[in-house]
Amino acid sequence: MPDSSDVAQARVFAEMLSAEIASTSSRIEISENYAHKAFRVNDARSARWHTDEARAQKQALYELHRQLDALRSRFQIPDGEPEPVC
Repeated sequence: MPDSSDVAQARVFAEMLSAEIASTSSRIEISENYAHKAFRVNDARSARWHTDEARAQKQALYELHRQLDALRSRFQIPDGEPEPVC
């Protein structure tokens, strides 16, 4: 069982990961919106760039979730804790 200082540090790191997840999710949404706008005005190059950017951000998001899940599992941090910081 990890000691309390390790758990406290893990909770802080989980909060940081949650904040990064929220930020990355927002960037994905923005990139997808820009891609849709570019498609509507027939700007294929910009649409492709924003689509690729959203795809890269999604990969980062999956990795952030994997790290958060591993941290919660290792230190028995409940799933609803901590709340995402926005």
